[in-house]
Amino acid sequence: MNLEEENKEKRKHTPLTVEEWLTFFFFPFESKKGLDTNTFNKVEEQRFQDYGFDEKAKQSSEARIYGYAFYALLFAIIFLIVIW
Repeated sequence: MNLEEENKEKRKHTPLTVEEWLTFFFFPFESKKGLDTNTFNKVEEQRFQDYGFDEKAKQSSEARIYGYAFYALLFAIIFLIVIW
């Protein structure tokens, strides 16, 4: 196995860093003002696929799903507190 093949294998199994995961988790959707984090997330996910970061691509999708669930749950809790 040569160096290029070893690097491809490493890229396939490299996980997201904590900072990357938190970015996908806390900013899973498009913001109307300020930073367009959705474009950033899409560019990063495309880069992961283009360069063979399979594990990062999978984890970024999962983090975004968890982010949507987090905000939905947070909204529901706040809504219930306000209603009661």
